[in-house]
Amino acid sequence: MARVETEGGADTASQGDTRPYSPSWVDHLGDWVERRPGLSWSYYLGTGVVLLSIQAIVLWVEGVPISGTTWKALAYLAAAIVYMLGLIHHLDKRAVTALVTMRPALKADEQEHRRMRYQLTNLPALATLLASLAAFAFVFVTEAVGTPYRLDALAPFPVSANLLRIFYLICWFVFGTFLYHTIHQLRVINHIYTYHTRIDLFRAKPLYAFSNLAALTAGSLAMISYGWFLANPWIDQTDPLVLIPMFFLSLFAVVAFVWPQMGIHRIQVAEKERLLDEASQRFEAAINELHRRMDDGELEEMTELNMAMASLEIEMNALRKTPTWPWEPEVLQLLVTALALPLGLWLIQLILQRTLGQ
Repeated sequence: MARVETEGGADTASQGDTRPYSPSWVDHLGDWVERRPGLSWSYYLGTGVVLLSIQAIVLWVEGVPISGTTWKALAYLAAAIVYMLGLIHHLDKRAVTALVTMRPALKADEQEHRRMRYQLTNLPALATLLASLAAFAFVFVTEAVGTPYRLDALAPFPVSANLLRIFYLICWFVFGTFLYHTIHQLRVINHIYTYHTRIDLFRAKPLYAFSNLAALTAGSLAMISYGWFLANPWIDQTDPLVLIPMFFLSLFAVVAFVWPQMGIHRIQVAEKERLLDEASQRFEAAINELHRRMDDGELEEMTELNMAMASLEIEMNALRKTPTWPWEPEVLQLLVTALALPLGLWLIQLILQRTLGQ
């Protein structure tokens, strides 16, 4: 969002900081919604209702016979547009909350902290516009070699068909922004983890702050693609132009969860190996002392040495069990379920359709 509040309540611009870039159109939209009275999500929900109502009115005026398939397709486009816009707004808020939670583990002064907040919650204006236009252009490229998206039921009704086309293109435009928002925000998270984090393997709780955000982003990407198939069952699910984008989007959802945490994982692995190496050297020294005493027959006072060796062994076992990925196991389990279950159901449905159709 264009205006980012600091912990003291003042926005970034009022602190005299130079913004690294101008905010994008979606940040201006989120800023406008944030300044409105009431709950932010109600404005996105209201926009979805308006978009669906516009389509319903045009269909009614043109006398289009409505079927369940038509309604699902229309509702999905209206819902997907506001879902992605609202989700960007929500992810930005979650990012600020995660950054505040992680503050004890950050190596950053106040100015650097404000800059992180700005980058987490704002997109570069030009890059965002180019990403949206690239998604827009992707539609025409795929349609040049495949079948354009259309509902056969609307073919005799040009106004309704063209309105569906407009909403379809808007959906892709917003989708381009959402994809770029995902890449940008997760890249910033990766940078924070890699270059601004104080590593303490025994105080890892603050490092989990961004894992929930990454999981939510990944799950949301999967929901968009799965929702597309549920809303448009008439689409040929064996068409490579359908399967390939879905495959890459599902793959991107997995990458969106793992990639931003790769940097901190490598650093934690290095720190874990360093601590284990130090403990191993001390354990080796204790063994050498044990052997010396045995060789010299100094076996009277071995209690302290035994306790030291036992303590070192406990330390090494604890270090070996220390996780180096900054997420809780429950988060990973939920994400795997969210990604695998719908995909599995879709594959079963596809197999049944092809089997029964033969």
